Amino acid sequence: MIVLPGAPPVTVPDRVTSPDGWLAAIVDEPWAGVVLSVDYTAGSSPLSTAASVRRVRIVRTGPDGVQVAVRGAAPGWAVEGVGTAYDHEAPLGVPVMYSAQPEYADGTLGPVSSLAVEVPAPAVGAVRDLWLKSLDEPGLSARVHITTWGARESAARQDVAARAGSPFAMVGYDAHAAATVQVVVDVPPEQVEQVRRLMDAGVLLAQTRPGYQQPDSFFVPGDWTEDTTGKLGSTGGYAVGFTIAPIERPDPEGQPMRLPGWSWDTVAASFESWTAVASSYSSWAALATNGRA
Repeated sequence: MIVLPGAPPVTVPDRVTSPDGWLAAIVDEPWAGVVLSVDYTAGSSPLSTAASVRRVRIVRTGPDGVQVAVRGAAPGWAVEGVGTAYDHEAPLGVPVMYSAQPEYADGTLGPVSSLAVEVPAPAVGAVRDLWLKSLDEPGLSARVHITTWGARESAARQDVAARAGSPFAMVGYDAHAAATVQVVVDVPPEQVEQVRRLMDAGVLLAQTRPGYQQPDSFFVPGDWTEDTTGKLGSTGGYAVGFTIAPIERPDPEGQPMRLPGWSWDTVAASFESWTAVASSYSSWAALATNGRA
């Protein structure tokens, strides 16, 4: 290993482990996600039935007490008690709790393991204050700078009819539609191609810091605009405009694990042989998460 004398020390991410030692989490700050791993053969008291574990279900509970399944772990594989997951949808700047439960070959469930972590939100004063995350291709996710955040507009759902013999109308109503907002973000030149691909990447998740009082929103970009912020060819950035029209969270059930910038295609392009892969990673968990677990 070659060490550069002037290189700053590498900060190893904090690894949080459940009291029983079976569930672990590492906050992946560069991507605003959480690497999750289960190992029922670990801890001071390994699970006696670990060899019979086939899958694991991991759920996330937010500050509001609402529990949702983690995409890629609903359920995820954990053959013989070892498995991994990645949560790219955790709310930012608030504590959340993860709970994992093993599922055996016969369909029965084992004990629950839990831990709590917090994914940092963009700091107050940070220039890039909006995360645009792709659900299908998390490696496309980008953190950009909000320049315009329009008024929230929530359409009414009402049917109004005149009422015979009464000055008052009859109104049939339902809950208001999810609030939409027009957004313009500043994108530096080196991010332009990435954001262009994001606009065609299907379902996105928009997240800001909690202080903005804007809920996390899943949406599919419709019409979008792009304009230079300076003379073409010498610009300091591009202005990209789009509408966030929230949709329900896509069903996480049965979805595979997706990790930013890591896939079997990446492995195939990075290594000449399986022997090289095996010699580079100490376990399946390390390979599945590119050494982050």
